[in-house]
Amino acid sequence: LVSCDIYEHKLDKIAQGAHRLGLTCIQTRLADGREPQNDLIGWADFVLCDVPCSGFGILRKKPEIRFKTEEEIRDLPQTQAAILENASRYVKLGGTLVYSTCTVLEQENGAVVQQFLQQHPDFSLVPFAHPVCGSTEGMITLLPSLHQTDGFFIAKLRRAP
Repeated sequence: LVSCDIYEHKLDKIAQGAHRLGLTCIQTRLADGREPQNDLIGWADFVLCDVPCSGFGILRKKPEIRFKTEEEIRDLPQTQAAILENASRYVKLGGTLVYSTCTVLEQENGAVVQQFLQQHPDFSLVPFAHPVCGSTEGMITLLPSLHQTDGFFIAKLRRAP
């Protein structure tokens, strides 16, 4: 398992958690998700893109998020799309790619995934069951008012064999 982040302190937390759990298969890397890691291209059976987002789905836990300005979130969809584009290169043929955010904004969620799918006919949505809301058609937005959880978005895609 390879876990990448742009912040060293987050990698330290991952390594500490792995050590605490006795997991020896986790490798951490200081890396920008938009920049290719050539040794990972076509390597992974499963890739999780937990992309940076506005965080509006977790306002209950981080109320200061409500003070983010439009300028702070304007470029997020482009960053998210760049990370998704890059990470898709790591998925083996027949492999799975999951895109997730902790926001409920469509422009950071379904719009990013739909744009990706239009540009990548070798990927398609995969229906999945979620324990909170049941069956999906491949994408789900969890809403605090409806699902009694924080706001999240999840999309599951498969690369054609």
